[in-house]
Amino acid sequence: MRQSKDFDVVVAYQRALTDEKYPHPVAAILALVELMEASTATTLSGLAIELFHGRQTLIATQSSLGVRAGCQLWERFLAASMDSGGEFTAYKRQLIQQGRSFCSVTAPQARDKIAQQAVDFLRDDCVILTHSYSRTVIQTILNAHKQHKRVSVYVTEARPGCLGQRTQQILTSAGIPCEVVLDSAVGYVMERVDMVLLGCEAVVESGALVSSVGTYQVALVAKAMQKPVYALAESYKFLRHYPLSQTDLPMPRDANKMPLVLPADIPTTPDHSHLRRPSASQPPSGSVTPAGALAYAATPDLTKACMANQPKFDVTFPQLVDFIITDLGTPLSPTSVSQYLVAQFSS
Repeated sequence: MRQSKDFDVVVAYQRALTDEKYPHPVAAILALVELMEASTATTLSGLAIELFHGRQTLIATQSSLGVRAGCQLWERFLAASMDSGGEFTAYKRQLIQQGRSFCSVTAPQARDKIAQQAVDFLRDDCVILTHSYSRTVIQTILNAHKQHKRVSVYVTEARPGCLGQRTQQILTSAGIPCEVVLDSAVGYVMERVDMVLLGCEAVVESGALVSSVGTYQVALVAKAMQKPVYALAESYKFLRHYPLSQTDLPMPRDANKMPLVLPADIPTTPDHSHLRRPSASQPPSGSVTPAGALAYAATPDLTKACMANQPKFDVTFPQLVDFIITDLGTPLSPTSVSQYLVAQFSS
């Protein structure tokens, strides 16, 4: 058996993420379960200390609030089972079994329950807009297709990860019409859409969604054009956290500064020569320009330094979300999330 001092909980978390079925909260819980398996502690208090440090390490090193949600859920589970009594080794074995059962059975069932509920919101011939990549959203759309509902989908490209293309590949391979649209084209396609389905990393106390960056602007456009927005979120993603603005989220270092870094060959002084109409006798070198068209310099790629400072998540505030469909039964209004969290953590 591995010694706990040689166990790296971050490596275990990242390894769990490579499995398609584990979202961030479940991957965090699985890493903590593996930490328990590797632990050499012989007392309950010793095990609790190791798990506390494991949770702190994950929270400190990972920017996803889904990790915090998973750690909070596991912490509450441990607190509720501390008074079970009995022999320590048997107690530890029971915790490990329950943790693995949650990750492999309970968590996937939560996604199934949401998809079964959410499919009732999808009428025949509806057009859906979704953002980036969400396992639960994809499963809901696939369920609708299996029930012979005719649906079509727009999915945002979702830069910088471009996970929208992954969504498009899964849906089109299942025979569902799906088109990738630019993030900047959300306003253009919204008038063709019947509803917006969003996944998320976490749902915070206010009922706001923390999800892939760009979700906020999708919801804003939908609200302005009076399109319903439904969030699909497993209850293990509910988090006791209350961000008041975008900058309250964990961000890469110096992300708030968002520095403008230009390649060395782009002048930093005002120079619009690259926007001038080329002369008929001297077209730009190495370019083919249609007659009467403006010649534009190639758009410079973002530098590595600038990419490193890009935010990964944003907050979609509760007034932009109509319902949150969960595995708890009846769809929740965003304001009901705080009531649920208070009830869970006060018991």
